[in-house]
Amino acid sequence: MKIFSLFFFVTILTIATKTFATEVNSITCKPAKSAEHTVVVSFFRPVNPLSPFVGFLFFSANLAVYKNSVKIYENKNLRMTPEVYTTDINLFGEAEGVYLRLYPQTDSQGEYTHYTGKLFVNDLDAKAYFNFNDIGEQPGLNCN
Repeated sequence: MKIFSLFFFVTILTIATKTFATEVNSITCKPAKSAEHTVVVSFFRPVNPLSPFVGFLFFSANLAVYKNSVKIYENKNLRMTPEVYTTDINLFGEAEGVYLRLYPQTDSQGEYTHYTGKLFVNDLDAKAYFNFNDIGEQPGLNCN
């Protein structure tokens, strides 16, 4: 019985450690089309990229675009939802004039490594326009 209890405790601890190790609060992305821009997405809660919507159908995020380290655009009203289905791990972020898609990438063991994605901003109120979409086989955004 003691061995079973110890095994159970170690298993739970291992699963919890992996879950918390993969949670992200924000990601920094480099657009493929522009080396001088940086996109930062900050989530309002820690997100596990391999199961982002457990207990939630959506969550909020903040989007900031920098050019040469100077913030040139910010939107604090991003609403992150599953891209297609409620069990989808791909994220779709939307706000007035903002469309963000993020796709978690994994290694050969199925562990999260980074996000890729694309961003389109046509915010008429802020007079901001960005089109960081895919270029052929290269994703529009590569995030760490």
